[in-house]
Amino acid sequence: MKYQLCILKHDDARDWGGGQQRFRFTVVNLDKAKDYPLNFVCILPMRLNSNFKSSFEQRFGDESLKIAKKLLTDALRSEADEGVRDEIGRRLKLLDPESITEKRCASCGKTFQVDSKKKWRKNFCEDCAKKKFGYRSS
Repeated sequence: MKYQLCILKHDDARDWGGGQQRFRFTVVNLDKAKDYPLNFVCILPMRLNSNFKSSFEQRFGDESLKIAKKLLTDALRSEADEGVRDEIGRRLKLLDPESITEKRCASCGKTFQVDSKKKWRKNFCEDCAKKKFGYRSS
């Protein structure tokens, strides 16, 4: 079976996220039918390997991360719209399980690596987090 991404752009949904465009990435089966929605398989989630298994992960199992990256990179090569290309790039970064970035500590100014999954503790390096909160930040 040959799968492809169908990217639906919701220009009229400006009330979401302060005027940003909303996109829905759907996985379609080109062997099933030529046009969407008849060839719809499932929606491509933004993140994989969460506690809740999406229909995409249930359908593709252990290969879901590899397939998601391939679908997104193929779509990136063929897409001309800059806004859609930016969204594809953002979603590719979200799929990276090693998404560790460098930040500057809000307290001491030292640069440190932070796990993007941490929410509020990622503003402080480990030393400052120990001083301020009494535990490790990572």
